[in-house]
Amino acid sequence: MPNRRENVTRKAKTEGWKSRKRRAKGGGQEYAFSSLPSETQTALMPEGTDQQSVSLPEIQSLFSTSKQGDSAQDAALNGILSFTRNAKDYFRRLQPREDNLNRATQKEQRIDAWIQILYIHELWTEFTQFSNAVASEVEFCRTYNLQQIPFPDWVYTVVPTMSRATLHRKQKLRRSAKRIAALAGNYGNRKGTGRIDRDAELQDAIETCIAAGSGQWKPSHIYEILQEEFGYEPEDFSIAQLRAWMRKFRAENPQKYAMYKDANRAKGTVFPAFGSRSQGIVRPNQIWEIDSFRTDVLLHCQNRLAGTVTVKRYSMIGCLDIFTRRAILLVSEYSKAEAVCQLLSMAILKWGIPEEVRSDRGKEYLSRRVKRFLKNLNIKLSPCKPRQSQQKPFIERFGRTFQHRDIQKLPSFVGHQVIDLQALRSHPDWNERAIELAIEVDEFQAWCNVAIAAYEQRSHGRPGIGLEGKTPLEVLQSAIDHGWKKREIRDPRELDFLMLEAPGKDGTRLVGRQGISVRGRLYVAPELATWIGKGVYVCISSDRNWIHVYQAADFEQFIGKAVWRHGENVNLAQIARQAKVAFEAIQQYVNRTRRKGTALLRKIAEDPIAVLGDVKEVLPQVESQLHTYPALQSMLNAISAESPKQMTQPAFSPEAYEAELLRLEAQEAQKAMQQQQAIITHCAIEDLFEQWQQGDSISATVAEGREAAIQALATPAGAAFLSAITATEIEERKFRAWLHEQLLPAIVVIDHDKLLVQVFDAWKTGTIASVEDIDQVVHYLSLAAGEGALLGLADSPDEQHQFSVWLKHQGQG
Repeated sequence: MPNRRENVTRKAKTEGWKSRKRRAKGGGQEYAFSSLPSETQTALMPEGTDQQSVSLPEIQSLFSTSKQGDSAQDAALNGILSFTRNAKDYFRRLQPREDNLNRATQKEQRIDAWIQILYIHELWTEFTQFSNAVASEVEFCRTYNLQQIPFPDWVYTVVPTMSRATLHRKQKLRRSAKRIAALAGNYGNRKGTGRIDRDAELQDAIETCIAAGSGQWKPSHIYEILQEEFGYEPEDFSIAQLRAWMRKFRAENPQKYAMYKDANRAKGTVFPAFGSRSQGIVRPNQIWEIDSFRTDVLLHCQNRLAGTVTVKRYSMIGCLDIFTRRAILLVSEYSKAEAVCQLLSMAILKWGIPEEVRSDRGKEYLSRRVKRFLKNLNIKLSPCKPRQSQQKPFIERFGRTFQHRDIQKLPSFVGHQVIDLQALRSHPDWNERAIELAIEVDEFQAWCNVAIAAYEQRSHGRPGIGLEGKTPLEVLQSAIDHGWKKREIRDPRELDFLMLEAPGKDGTRLVGRQGISVRGRLYVAPELATWIGKGVYVCISSDRNWIHVYQAADFEQFIGKAVWRHGENVNLAQIARQAKVAFEAIQQYVNRTRRKGTALLRKIAEDPIAVLGDVKEVLPQVESQLHTYPALQSMLNAISAESPKQMTQPAFSPEAYEAELLRLEAQEAQKAMQQQQAIITHCAIEDLFEQWQQGDSISATVAEGREAAIQALATPAGAAFLSAITATEIEERKFRAWLHEQLLPAIVVIDHDKLLVQVFDAWKTGTIASVEDIDQVVHYLSLAAGEGALLGLADSPDEQHQFSVWLKHQGQG
């Protein structure tokens, strides 16, 4: 065919093509299909067909024009060509919409398919010519079932075939239905009517089995358990129905299934995360997050005393600044309070002093040592609520990223799961390979420092989320450019003193005549000569050879540095002379004051009544009368009979007086000795108690007083003293068992958090709780941990007060 319009017109005139005026918009000429060249007729055939599959006689047979003239036949052929052209234009316009079909549901696909079928049928009716409407509809359905209409493939997939009755029904729905969704049909109307769907108790039992098996039990296992434990019969439902219901439950309840399978992992997959924990963080060092996690790397551990080398997994303590996402890591054998203080000191020296530190409720983070360290630097410690690790998501995310992205590159990596470690250990050369591939602790710490440097130079987040594609260093530099300045300490050595450990519960000790007793050792210093009998706050060095002594825990007044009496290069004679000089000043002041007191006593002795002042006895005038009763006279007679006729004053000889005085002095001396012995025994019991708290065995320094302590604890006074220094009866029993070197009977460990939740739920639901549980909860709420747990459960302070009143009423009842 020619490309230009005038050439087509010239060719049609030359070859005598049959034509007519076009009645559609735009006008022009329409040419009969049979007049066109054979190549043109082939090109105008629908896609996917050829002349052999759809030849001209077959096209002519589609219409009831076989007995009509050529003009009628040409009109029918022109009509089907117009229909084909308009149908192709329509589907070309719908092409962008078809790209979204993969995301549409089956119902939406059926609606879209029938909308297009009905529209194409309208085009069919407009452009084709049949003898009547019935013939047109029948031929449309037959042509559709033969897939000769140029519909997209997905339409034939959704609606493979159709009949004239179905076409009529869909046309009626489109005209009369209130919603276009009626075209989708009433598929799935029996959904939810199966045997399991009708039995709510059976559904609950199946869901209980899914939770009990943590999503690992197969349908066959659950099918057996339902019959054995819940009493169901095989006739009630089949295993195929159970398998289908579990598949549907998993698809319809992804959050429940994820929490049943792994509650901790579900926090990062299906828990809502619509908010932002970084909202309100507007500057560096505003809030830090710290956490500990076990490394998945084997490190060399040398035992110098035994001369052996072993491999083991160490712990890592991480600290992260929320605003900049800077991080720092410390490798430690165990996660202890000392390591936490060391990590915070490293971060403070590198980043500056933070305003707040957020941690979980691990014992190392809530220890007295860490609290004192942060309090002395005026840093707020904010522990998360129990079992709410999502309250510090940034350090949790950092730990997982570091473990799963960076540590895997090391040759001594042992896997994140227990099954991975077991697979590695099953290797025949495991011991040799483990020692060969393991690295030193210092080398691993250096590797972590390099990995952190690379981490701080990587971009974080994406536009609108996190650091929005910036690196932590870029965020820090931006804050500095806007005028932010970090707070620093004057001397790094200050942190060394703040990191010292304080013994006991509160770090206080009483200064005695022989010094300060800390963990079985006596520490002396000349400055302590004037502090005997006073309480002081002490911090002990790591080697326990010296202590720092302060007036109080606020570190405002430093008293001095005391050394261990039996330490190396300790000159006790020189310390004693210096202490004597310091004590003589107090002695002179006391003697001077006593002389003033003696003079005052002599002055008072001259006129003792003058001390009372000018006092006159004033008695009111009161009339009285003698009270008599029948037994009075007989009692007077008995007194007169027993009274001696003459009252003589007993006489004492000087020898008897001196003997009585000696007896009283000896009694007073014995009493003072008993008091001193009681003090020594109490000190021995206290030293033993501190040693038990540290988890040590009885040392040689206090072993001598052990028998005396056991005897003293058998007396009421000793038992009362032990009750005063212990917190609970269980703690007292454990200490007695440790002292006697025998095992304590099994003690039931109570999960106070879980018990508090149970009693709280019983109060809210109006059920009854046992008296023992209420007593345990009352005791737990008297502690700081109990108050924090109740704060997390209650919705308001008023609800906390109502719950406390209910506990008090139940306890009295």
